[in-house]
Amino acid sequence: MSDTSGRFKHRSMQDPESIARYLTALKDGFEEGALVFSTNGKRLVVKPQGLIDLEVEAKRKGEGIKLSLKFRWNEEEPAHDEGGQPLLIETFKRE
Repeated sequence: MSDTSGRFKHRSMQDPESIARYLTALKDGFEEGALVFSTNGKRLVVKPQGLIDLEVEAKRKGEGIKLSLKFRWNEEEPAHDEGGQPLLIETFKRE
């Protein structure tokens, strides 16, 4: 069943390994040109193309951490490069 509103939202508690699998699925979907999201009979297919607006936000407040990744694009009219700053994301190796 497709969500006719064009909106998909899911929230759940996951372990780091599950999150890594979701991130791999996102990577694969971006590379293949289509992402399929589904849960509880709802399904949404999106097709990233052209330049994609990427927003990364990481916050620490006391013991709480929030990490947000947002991707925006227009399937009808690809965006133009506005010369944003380069992003570096690295892993932290524990010693």
